[in-house]
Amino acid sequence: MNDNTKYLAAAAKLDDYFHDGKAQTVARDSQAQGYVPLPEDPHQERVVRSQPLTQSRSLPWSVEAEQSVIGSLLIDPDAISRVVERQLVAQHFFDLRHRCAMSAIFELAAQRKPVDVVTVFAHLSAQGKGDDCGGIQYLDDVASSVPSASRVGAYADIVIEKALHRSIINAADKALTIAWEPGEAGAALDKVASLFATIKRSRSASSPVRLGELVVNRLDHWQSLAAGDTLPGVPTGLASLDDALGGGIKPGKVIVLAARPSVGKTSLAGQISLSVASQGHTVLMLSQEMPAGDLVDRAVANLGAVNLDHLTTGNFENEDWSHVTEAAEAASKIPFYVDDQPALTLLDIRAKARQVQQRDGLVLLVVDYLQLCSSPGKFDKRHHQIEEISRGMKTLAKELGICVMVLSQLNRESDKDEPELVHLKESGAIEEDADVVIMLHPMGNESDGGLLVLAKIPKNRQGRRGRLALSLHGKTQQWRQSVGNVARRPKREFTS
Repeated sequence: MNDNTKYLAAAAKLDDYFHDGKAQTVARDSQAQGYVPLPEDPHQERVVRSQPLTQSRSLPWSVEAEQSVIGSLLIDPDAISRVVERQLVAQHFFDLRHRCAMSAIFELAAQRKPVDVVTVFAHLSAQGKGDDCGGIQYLDDVASSVPSASRVGAYADIVIEKALHRSIINAADKALTIAWEPGEAGAALDKVASLFATIKRSRSASSPVRLGELVVNRLDHWQSLAAGDTLPGVPTGLASLDDALGGGIKPGKVIVLAARPSVGKTSLAGQISLSVASQGHTVLMLSQEMPAGDLVDRAVANLGAVNLDHLTTGNFENEDWSHVTEAAEAASKIPFYVDDQPALTLLDIRAKARQVQQRDGLVLLVVDYLQLCSSPGKFDKRHHQIEEISRGMKTLAKELGICVMVLSQLNRESDKDEPELVHLKESGAIEEDADVVIMLHPMGNESDGGLLVLAKIPKNRQGRRGRLALSLHGKTQQWRQSVGNVARRPKREFTS
């Protein structure tokens, strides 16, 4: 196969830049700062490291695998579905010629145009990039040397694996730089953990991706949704809320559930958590206000329709025990984790979420509630601390690919009228960082004894805003949809 030396040299520059430039600079900085390893025995003298911290090596990649993927797609365009399934993108390729060719293939596939040597070269030539892929002769050589296009999935796996190794090397190099920076060790540890957590989740290079490539990946998703093979989200158990959320909770999203004290935000978050966990999806609830035992009482009351007062006082009726037993058995079978450590920092929340995700695959994280979180950071003012934590929640949702439900207090001004976004307590960043904001407000009692609650949605990035009528039956901690009137009323008619 034609080497096309100048393009191999261009790809090699990536290797040279990473190792001979950046990594060696880190090693020189380490020596300049007088770094030496601590001795295992404190009575021993320290020994200066004789070897540099980072040694120059070639970055891992497979020219054969990269060429075989490109060649397979050039001779069998239908193979692209097997590549898309593995979430392969152009940035996984190390050779710049292969990145260029792969981008063109994705763009043509997204436009439903034929993919072969001629069309790919013509597409790139029209953009002034005909030489960037190595030329038409190189594309033809790649296409003619494929062992078997039917094995494109295996070739793609090799390309992704090599890209993952390069990402790990890059993250390790960044981690070394972070470790040398002055500042709090806990903050440095959090940054380093975030680097590697992102790699594990995405398994892809952290580079911008062309919209055309993303469209190809999304086409399969749309077709799966249309066929009913994939749900648009994880249902909450309340149909009207699911409709407003576009099908339920979704990964990467932050939902803020806000209310004044004793309106039922913890109760509603608990029922949603139980519903999600009952579908087999792992939930972690971080309760900073309520001890774990109280959460268990509420969960059993909800699952078994048991009077909460009976659970808290021990004044059971005969028929309660069968319901308690059934609820306890149901609770023991669902992946629902609870942690009641108070005054959590953002570092604590991230560590607990990652721990559960590694153990059981986290889907929903509930933080009850935001204003009880603490911050050891540099900010003295409370609203700056809340802003830092709020933005950290959004980052965490995207890093781990989970939905984060953050409970929040409303300030006293919301008692005068319906709650608005401006009533979110202590920080406007809560409104900015949230994908969805749901505000609960009591509207009076219903004929069946339930409390009519307005669930107002003033912000919803991927769905509709509106007003939902819910009913809270406090005795059993159960929430239901309601047909009650939750239209806006004069201030004097509100019950708070």
